[in-house]
Parts: sequence; C-alpha cells; structure tokens
Amino acid sequence: MASSHFLCHSPIFHPSPNIIENRSLSSFRSHGSSFFDSKSRNQRTPFVRLMVSARKQVEIVYNPDERINKLADEVDKEAAPVSRLTLFSPCKINVFLRITNKREDGFHDLASLFHVISLGDVIKFSLSPSKAQDRLSTNVPGVPLDDRNLIIKALNLYRKKTGSNNFFWIHLDKKVPTGAGLGGGSSNAATALWAANQFNGFLATEKELQEWSSEIGSDVPFFFSQGAAYCTGRGEVVQNIPPPLPFDLPMVLIKPQQACSTAEVYKRLQLDRTSKADPVTLLEKISRNGISQDVCINDLEPPAFEVLPSLKRLKQRVLSASCGQYGAVFMSGSGSTIVGIGSPDPPQFVYDDDEYKDVFLSEANFLTREENNWYTEPASRSACGSSSHFSQSIE
Repeated sequence: MASSHFLCHSPIFHPSPNIIENRSLSSFRSHGSSFFDSKSRNQRTPFVRLMVSARKQVEIVYNPDERINKLADEVDKEAAPVSRLTLFSPCKINVFLRITNKREDGFHDLASLFHVISLGDVIKFSLSPSKAQDRLSTNVPGVPLDDRNLIIKALNLYRKKTGSNNFFWIHLDKKVPTGAGLGGGSSNAATALWAANQFNGFLATEKELQEWSSEIGSDVPFFFSQGAAYCTGRGEVVQNIPPPLPFDLPMVLIKPQQACSTAEVYKRLQLDRTSKADPVTLLEKISRNGISQDVCINDLEPPAFEVLPSLKRLKQRVLSASCGQYGAVFMSGSGSTIVGIGSPDPPQFVYDDDEYKDVFLSEANFLTREENNWYTEPASRSACGSSSHFSQSIE
C-alpha cells in the first residue's frame, strides 16, 4: 500500500462545510477521508477555502465532479468519441544520479537510473465545449492554474504540434509535494500529453509525444518509458531497461517543508568533487545484486546539503537510526526528499522530534506500465479516496 500524509500532533478534525475558524491550511489535509454536508453522510462535498481575515476562513461549496460531468454531457451530445478521462500521474525517484559534464549551453549532462514509483497525483480531464481556453483547478494552494502550469503547457504544445482545437476542463488532485525532486510536475505534463492524444483519436505516436515533451522539461520524456529507464543527456535521452528491482520492494519518502532550488543546487555543484563511479557499472550492479548504499550515489547531494544543511542532518539521522532497516538511504533528484529503500516505515525520531512534525511522509513501491497503456493507480491507493479541498474554483 502506498499512502502519504503530513505529520501533525493534533487530532484529525473534520470541518463543517459552512465556516472554518482559526484553522491553518495544514490542519485540513486529507487522510483518505471525505468531508460530509449536514444533509447526507454519503455525499462527498469538496470545498474552496478563501482567507477572509487572519483569524477566520470561509468555505464555498463546490463540486468538481458535478461540473466535470455537466461539461462532458454537453460534449456527449455532439457524439465525441471520448469526453472524460481520469488518469494516474505517478512520480519518480533517481536510484542513482551521476553528473558527468557541464555543457556549452549551460546545462549539465547526467547519467541516472530513473524509476516510477506508486506515489502520484490523479488528474481528471473533461473535453470542454469551449474552443477558447483550458480550465484548471486543484486541491492544493499555491499551484499555478494558468500557462505557468506544466499541464497547460503540455496541452498548448499538443495543439501546436497537431493542429487540434480541443480544450479541456482539468482537475488536479495533488498528492506529490512540490520541490521534492520527485518529478511531479513533469509527470503531470506527460500525463496531459497522453490524455490529449486519447481525446484526439491518437493523432501522435508515443514516440512523437516523448520527443515533443522534451520542449517542456528534461524529465518529462522519461514518463513515456515503461517506468524504468537509464537516462542520459539532460535527462531527455531515455533508454528503456528491464525493471532491475522487485515491485514489492518497499520504500519510505521523507520530505521536510523546505525545498531546494534546483538552480541553486546546480550553481554550487563542483564537478571535480563528484563521484568517479561509472554509471553503467552502477546500473549493472543494481540489476545483478539489487539495492545497496554504495550504488545509490547522487552527485547533487553535497551541493543540496550546502543549500539546506538540515537536509544533510535528516539523512544522517535516518541512516544512524535505521539499524539495518533500509538497504539504502539517499536523496532523490535535486532534493529535498530523502528515500529509504527496504521498509515503508520511517524511523521513530520522525514522530518524536518536534523538528519533523510537519514533514511529508509516504510509503511507496516501484511501478511500471504496459506498452500502449498509461500508468495505473495501485488499488490500495485508489481505495483510500482523494483529497477533497480545493484551492480555487473555476468560474
């Protein structure tokens, strides 16, 4: 089972759907539970929360499922082949990440084992009757809802490449934290490209989608692999490999509230101080012997730990407290997620120490997909339900 939550010492509180007073945003994180109205104990009632003052919050009832169904029904009348689609958008970890060179264009060459994991977002797409713009909503505050969002960038790119005039109503149920080194935004972009292609009767091949996606970001093409890939170049050169690790190998993800700036991490990177391990040799060792601390090398750890010294301390504490619980402990991407492979359980100090009371935790497993199909949300996660509060509604 893959579940995610933030630690909080206060009890879980199920708010009234009318007025919320004196509660911080983090007080109402969903743990797979639903919020109910006063008329029905069975009806899920998502809501929008807007700050009215420093001491009071008011919620406006808003049901995205009802809206998405109404939009889809309008399109159904026009006999569209696909009018609505719900897709799982998983994130990834870098089992190892070697930085091999700085390029003339300012980017760095890397060599990394990328692997999809079972933590992910859920994105609902509905074909809109409008031919003017996409509409995006989400359950998390602070996520951009315009063309700064990679979902909208991906849909714009698809229309540019294919000439499609389809626009969408999209709801992003966000579970992957931002600034985590897990590629959540890149996965969202890849999922949006896949969805747009479904709605448009497969105007593009998977290979074309993968090639186009590099225009959005270096990590996006990876998600068009089968889930395990050896990636080089800026990350956009993707070589599918047989899954080198068992799917039932558990892991725990531990991410503090602080994020690492990727640009700042690379700015502090010193190539002469990176590992000298051959990445192909690392890949062969993992495929042959599995996970161990010596193969889970991340050249971005030293500069990330300079940017965020508390992250270095977190990794050291996880290592010292694990007592053999994890086969390896390492940072994913440019941070700030620390991954422990071999157990779904975090060390006890994460629960006991006030310093980590707001840390994000998730258990996960490795995940792949079948050719010509998108990633499937693990049944145990799907059964947990989805977060049900929204940062902004759609007018």
